[in-house]
Formats: sequence, C-alpha cells, structure tokens
Amino acid sequence: MIRLAIFTALIFLVFCALRPAAFLSAANLSSMAYQLPEFAILALAIHPTMLTGGIDLSVVSVANLSAIIAAFLMRSLPPPIFLLAVPVALLVGSVAGATNGLLIAGARLPAILATLGTLQFFAGIGIILTRGSSITGLPSSYATVGNGAVWGIPVPLLVFILALGGIYIVTARMLLGKQMRLYGTNSRAAPFAGIPTFRMLMLTYILSGVMASCAGLVILARANSANPDYGTSYLLLAVLINILAGVNPNGGSGTVFGLVLAVLSLQFLSSGLNLLSVNNFARDLLYGALLVTVMVANRLQRRIHSTRVKT
Repeated sequence: MIRLAIFTALIFLVFCALRPAAFLSAANLSSMAYQLPEFAILALAIHPTMLTGGIDLSVVSVANLSAIIAAFLMRSLPPPIFLLAVPVALLVGSVAGATNGLLIAGARLPAILATLGTLQFFAGIGIILTRGSSITGLPSSYATVGNGAVWGIPVPLLVFILALGGIYIVTARMLLGKQMRLYGTNSRAAPFAGIPTFRMLMLTYILSGVMASCAGLVILARANSANPDYGTSYLLLAVLINILAGVNPNGGSGTVFGLVLAVLSLQFLSSGLNLLSVNNFARDLLYGALLVTVMVANRLQRRIHSTRVKT
C-alpha cells in the first residue's frame, strides 16, 4: 500500500511538472472523474473472483451485452417505463455470472478457460443482436442523468463509490468475503473447513456479473450508444488494477483500498499520456509491460519473504 501510494503520487507529480496548466485544469479533472468509473467498476467486478484464486475474463463482454439489451429496451419502451431496462440489465449480468459459476463450480473448469470461453460467447450474442453495429437513439433523459452531477459529484463517480462500498462490505465485512479468501488460500482444504464451495463460487461470479452490468450501464450513458466491442482494452486495465492493488493472483489476499489507489494511478497515467499525445498502441504496450513487471516484482518479493521465514 505504501509503495502504491508513492507510485500514485509520483505519477501525479510527474504530469503536474510536465503539463501543469493542462493536467490540473478543471476540464481535465472533470474528464477524469467521468472516465474513471468505466474501467474502475470492471476492476471491482474482477476483484472477488481473484480473491478465490480465479478470474473473470468475461466482464467486458457482460458489460457490453447488458448495455445492448438495456439499449433495446430503452428504445422500445415509453418513458418512464424505459427505466425498467436498468434492473433487466442487472439481471442479464447475474445470469451471465451464474453461467460462469456453473462452469467453474459445477463443471470444475479452470476459471481462466471457462471465462475465456464465455467472453467470446457473450460477445457473440451481442454481435448477433446488433449485427455488428452500434445501438443509438436512446432517450435523452438517460444520458442527461448518467452524465450529470449530484452536489457537484459526477453521477458515474457516485455509482463507482456505491459499487466500491458494496464490494468492500461483501469482501471485508461479510462471511462470504472470508470464505472467498479462505478458498483462495487453500481450495483443497476449504470443504473440510465447512465452506460451501459451490454456493460461494456461484455467489462470487454472480456478484462479478452484476458489477459488470453496472459498468455497462455507466458506459451506455457516457457513450449514449451500445456496442458489442466497446472497451476491449478495459480487460487489461481491470486486471492490472487488481495486480497493482496487491491482489494475489493465486487468491487469498487483496483490499479495495489498494484498488482505489491503483485506479487513481492508472487514471493519472492515462490522462497524462493523452495530454502528451501518446497513441493508444503505445499506451497498451505500457500497460502490458507494467502488468508483467509488477507480477514479477511481487513474485520475487514473496520468494525472498519465504526464504527469510525458513531461515
């Protein structure tokens, strides 16, 4: 946490020194506040699954599919009945999460393979429904509210704060969160400790699906359209945020407070690179290199720590 806080502060200070007027401008800070929740909520969606030692690679596809179905309903239903599209989108996310849970907890498939398959499956459904094109013509009121502010705080940021609070309560304060960590620490011993592994994994992946749907609804309001291949780079960002936050890829450890710092550091980095006119390909290269570097550094640190404990 201390290293991550220093890393976040360094990124902020570097871009403040390079482009102080542009980076600290009200327009740039407002843009960051509206853009940050899109990938930050996806990182929250992956977080519980990584605590169990698994992962959900389908979150972006689930978010897009939820947004597509919500967009179709909003276009077909009259106001204010079109707001029923919101709970329907969340239901789509829960069904998608339950599908992942059944494949992992029921069929015993490795999480990375199961969700890699459902990533393509849900994306394929989205492409069939939209025929590869964007869904537009949404009610203007939805975009107005979704891009508005409450007491000066952007609505997408409020959604992220609520989602963050929900994930914190589940993973840090509830029995389900303790079961996730214990299962991630030792999945073989978990059943002997009385942990209902099937139920726990099902709830974990349903929670992930619902969080992904929340991200899809935020993206729908921001883009004012639904697209089956929106945010393809967000998956890398969501995984990178969790790794930066100190979440163990093997499961068992990680906090949402680290997620907040990781989200801020990557948002500062993304915004600063935009101001320096760095293209998206170079940015993805940087994110990939950062992910590998952090994982190697964490691995070496754990090895050094285990060596010291043995001696």
